[in-house]
Amino acid sequence: MYVKDFVSIISALLPIASSGALVAHYPLDTDASDASGNGNDGAVVGGVVNFGQAGANANTGSSAAFPDNGHIDVPFNSALNPASFSVTLWANASSTGGFASPITSRDDVNAGVSTHGFILYNDNGGNWSFWTGDGNPGWDTMVGGAVATNAWTHVALTFDAGTDTKSIWINGALAASETAAAQYSPNGTVEFEGLHIGSGADDGNSFFFGGNIDDVAIWDEALDQATIQLIKDNGVAAVAAIPEPTSLGLIALAGLGLLARRRG
Repeated sequence: MYVKDFVSIISALLPIASSGALVAHYPLDTDASDASGNGNDGAVVGGVVNFGQAGANANTGSSAAFPDNGHIDVPFNSALNPASFSVTLWANASSTGGFASPITSRDDVNAGVSTHGFILYNDNGGNWSFWTGDGNPGWDTMVGGAVATNAWTHVALTFDAGTDTKSIWINGALAASETAAAQYSPNGTVEFEGLHIGSGADDGNSFFFGGNIDDVAIWDEALDQATIQLIKDNGVAAVAAIPEPTSLGLIALAGLGLLARRRG
């Protein structure tokens, strides 16, 4: 075996690295805690959230049902509102016909003076919509396609501050994308509002989502399609837990060094 052949084998064995760091992960299996280890734990407020429901697939564990005004509030943390970001989650909407938010981290300053942060809506047209505040009055909106009720849908929101590119991905496929200046100003630029799962608005007390939510995660980079697809197919934990390199990779690298010395 030649060294170049061994290198090809090692490349196949080494993991694909995520392009961003995991900021928060809410599996929603049994509670609202952050499984990333970063301490961004949430709390159920306003009503009922039923954990332990059937999950999106075998890789996501259980899900949480949101039957009324119950939702999850997470205290403000700038880490939850990075300049570039991705939000990934599974949602199973029970209905359409209003503005219902699976996840919101926004600041609408003085009811319209300026807007900041991000929102995912099951909107009043029955579409998945990605809204961002741009620091001016009003919201920058993007429609990602029709909501399928009573069915699990994987949704990813991404914003790349380096290119000013905003995108929404549905079931691993790009649904809409736009590159334009000044599309996003983070929550925390003016005021410091919490993150809400299962509801919206600045305070989390409206735009309640009806249905189930599973495997919510926030990342500090705009993830690429391959990584979004990997999260969809294997769960957040499968991507977030990838070491660089694996022990198998280290063994293989050691073998490569030994082989190279013998051939030298």
